[in-house]
Amino acid sequence: MFKFFRVTIIFYFFALTIAGPISADEIKFEASLDKKTAAIGETAQLGLTFYGTQSVPAPDIGNIDGCDVRYLGPSTMTTIINGSVSSSITHMYRVQPLRLGKFQFGPFTFKYEGSAYKSNAAFLTVDEERQKEGLSAKAAAVGPAAGGKEEEESILDSLDIRDKLFLTLKIDKPRAYVNELIPVTIKLYVNRLNVSDIQLPDLGQEGFSKAQFEEPKQYRERMGGELHDVLEFRTTIFGTRPGDYKLGPAKLKCNIAVRKRVRNISALSDDFMNEQGGGSPYFDDFFTRYERYPVELKSEETRLILSPLPAEGKPIDFSGAIGDYQFIFQAGPKKVKVGDPVTLTMEINGTGNFNTVIIPKLENVEGFRIYEPQAKTEPNRKVFRQVLIPETDLVFQTPKAIFTYFDPDKKEYKTITQGPISIQVEKVAEAPPQVIGAAPAAVPSAPMGIASVEEEKEAQGDILYIKESLGRIQSADYEIYKSPFVLVIVIIPLLALLAVYAVYARRERFIRDTKYAHRSAAFKNMRREFFQLKHCLKANDAKSFYEALFHTLQNYLGGMFYIPVSGLTFDTIEPVLRYKNIDIAVINKIKNIFDLCDRAKFALSNVDALRMKDDMRELEEIIRDLERKKALR
Repeated sequence: MFKFFRVTIIFYFFALTIAGPISADEIKFEASLDKKTAAIGETAQLGLTFYGTQSVPAPDIGNIDGCDVRYLGPSTMTTIINGSVSSSITHMYRVQPLRLGKFQFGPFTFKYEGSAYKSNAAFLTVDEERQKEGLSAKAAAVGPAAGGKEEEESILDSLDIRDKLFLTLKIDKPRAYVNELIPVTIKLYVNRLNVSDIQLPDLGQEGFSKAQFEEPKQYRERMGGELHDVLEFRTTIFGTRPGDYKLGPAKLKCNIAVRKRVRNISALSDDFMNEQGGGSPYFDDFFTRYERYPVELKSEETRLILSPLPAEGKPIDFSGAIGDYQFIFQAGPKKVKVGDPVTLTMEINGTGNFNTVIIPKLENVEGFRIYEPQAKTEPNRKVFRQVLIPETDLVFQTPKAIFTYFDPDKKEYKTITQGPISIQVEKVAEAPPQVIGAAPAAVPSAPMGIASVEEEKEAQGDILYIKESLGRIQSADYEIYKSPFVLVIVIIPLLALLAVYAVYARRERFIRDTKYAHRSAAFKNMRREFFQLKHCLKANDAKSFYEALFHTLQNYLGGMFYIPVSGLTFDTIEPVLRYKNIDIAVINKIKNIFDLCDRAKFALSNVDALRMKDDMRELEEIIRDLERKKALR
């Protein structure tokens, strides 16, 4: 009785480990076989898979004429990518044909919690009888001598996963021009396998831009008559040199859980199974364990031909922009005085490779002082702001702007000219001249011998009367400017003037030196973003923490080195760091942060608060080292 109770506990514990909650997704029911043909004496596996749940019990499929069918147990699969959960459970059956012919399994109908589910049909053809080589030798090896020991057989080497787990690579344009954006789609197909720790694909190719993949899209797709779970990764790349290339293969790393069978379970075999009349194949297959194995998948290569841009019709001022764009040109304010700034806003939007888009060319800039432009890149949009200072009131309009690009779809160069825009420039009003030291007008004197009344009053003022009181006594050499009160009154306005000058000088430097402005803004924004990092660390939110960590480093490096933040990666910042003579240890730390953030998007299970705190401390060390470098000042 005790032995039976021990087996019951093992069954109960195993059932708890494979149970899972039913998701809100619609449950789908599918039947499949691991092979389409077999021989008498061979076995096949029938899988009944329920997508969208892990709590459906094993269906009772009844008896199938001409086949011996035994239930092996369940197999569950859960995939979590960026918070999106996909789950399924597959109930496995061993099928052994007992005669020649074609067997049909299904369609099966199964009712669960008031809902009915119906599967497809699967077919198995038995065409001949074969004997398995080495069967007797393998049976002899597992004899009494090995009965008291656990012997495991790894099926990783013999498992054929080419039809169940594979990677595909597809490009939308087999022929393209140099620097033209090429859409790339990489798909991961999974069929009834437990796959975890899926990393972003790698599509490193010499002569092409670094592939930056978007968040993957997850769905199901039927291929070869079977339903697969699909992860679709999309990106765009462009080549920098013409030629005939073989793009790929794309690579993707993940882990798969593989069952390892226990040939003989000594405790159960000796204590329980022998009492039931010997070993049971049911228990041999049911008591299994899963081990994770790293797998690197590779796609097929695909051919890509890159052509140079045509020389015919190429404008002289063509700067390399390729795509299909629109050009919006604005100026303001339109009424200024000599020396006041006028800002030109030039917006390029559309589709194409914005890495090749530079500021449009300005013509007829006589009469203006021009400052360094500012650029801002957004998805499908790039905005340039150019500050002009009119130096004379004889200018009546802004310069015109010319933008030239190559349209790869129409295979022709296009030029868009905007402006000029009329403006009104006024002279600065001149202040009236000031006369210093002018003599007062002469007053005619009275006739000789006639004294006026006023002269008599002034004469009376010369008489000094005797004082009855001494009044306030003070030193004869007292000087009021030596009083502390006077010094405070004089110093405070001076300090205020110096403060105003400092603010004005800093403001003027922000206007003149755009790189300094970007560096100052980067440091200020970095301090604000560190508060967000600490908040995510306190909440133990690993996904939000590593997203904030990536954007903090990206925004800081973009502002520090005057590089567009959009699309900034380690590959784009590394040449700048080396040019600035940044220490190699700091460069390695930056690479480590970028790599860590990429991996954390899909493998957050092993990240704890202590690890996140160490990563934030490493980012602080990077910023502290960069701030000390004279090359940044």
